[in-house]
Amino acid sequence: MRAFRKLGLLRGMRGAQLLLLVEAALFLALARLAILVIPFRRIVPWLERSPDEPQRDAVQIATVRQAVEIAARNVPWNAVCLPQAMACKAMLARRGQGSALHIGAARGTRAELMAHAWLVAGGEIVIGEEDSSRMTPLARFG
Repeated sequence: MRAFRKLGLLRGMRGAQLLLLVEAALFLALARLAILVIPFRRIVPWLERSPDEPQRDAVQIATVRQAVEIAARNVPWNAVCLPQAMACKAMLARRGQGSALHIGAARGTRAELMAHAWLVAGGEIVIGEEDSSRMTPLARFG
């Protein structure tokens, strides 16, 4: 039943929205694959391209954010914060918008270590805002 609702969502989208959603799903898949098979030190040079800049296109950022969030909820694999931030960074870079990917960590309720990634463009958090305030920043790329 859930699959039918998702298909209904797709049928209600216009061409440009649907293409953006497909692009987001593709970049989420590529980010997930890169995380699984490529050592992180080899991913870092790509993450440092297209650095954050003060100018930002708020409409474009919001459109990309929405597409990545919808795609992340609907892909058949677990698209958590790091692949979402990487996909969003790639999509914004394709559109000429710089951004910076941040990685942080914090202690959880049972003293376990929790990690989180978020993306910043034009000084504002694009994706991953919900847990970023609790995190101690460890690395910034871009």
